[in-house]
Amino acid sequence: MRLWSIIIGYGFGCLLTAVLICRFALHQDPTKVGSGNPGTANVGAVFGKKWGILTCIGDILKTLICLLIVHCFFSDSIALLYAGLGLMLGHCFPFWEHFHGGKGVTVAVIVAALYETPVAAVTLLIAFFLLIILQNLTVPPIIFIILFSLYEFLTTKEAGIVLLIMTLVMVYKFRYDLRDFFAGKGKKVDVLYSIKKKLGIKRDN
Repeated sequence: MRLWSIIIGYGFGCLLTAVLICRFALHQDPTKVGSGNPGTANVGAVFGKKWGILTCIGDILKTLICLLIVHCFFSDSIALLYAGLGLMLGHCFPFWEHFHGGKGVTVAVIVAALYETPVAAVTLLIAFFLLIILQNLTVPPIIFIILFSLYEFLTTKEAGIVLLIMTLVMVYKFRYDLRDFFAGKGKKVDVLYSIKKKLGIKRDN
């Protein structure tokens, strides 16, 4: 059950929405523009919010479909985490892209939300507040997966270990971003200002 869940997850994870959208719809290679990361943030930053949103939706759908298939074959909830691990490995290290993939944030969030919704909601809320305070896109998702993993480790060791591996993968993929953040070079993202701008609220001087 565990091995098959990982294999199924890896297969779906290798379907990089960013690469498919950019190459077939935009005739571009997301690994050669912007940050070089074939993920939602880079696609949105380089080609516009519409394409970033489509990339995110694609990643959500592939994750949901994969987890649904695994759930149909294996009723044990731990299978979802093993599928999530496979998804993370496939998304971050796809064989057909020479093991150069995304960072797995969307995958991690969906897996956590479906595995234990209340805990995921709390940890996501904490991550959101950190996003507002730090104005940084790197640290919040790392804190989210760390907190979720620690909670699960305290309740179910096996689940915690699987999530710990997912955490290590995400930290590895964010290693350069984390280095820039701690060096004070990380890119600032003012979420509150963006929300106010959308709502037509002027920024205070």
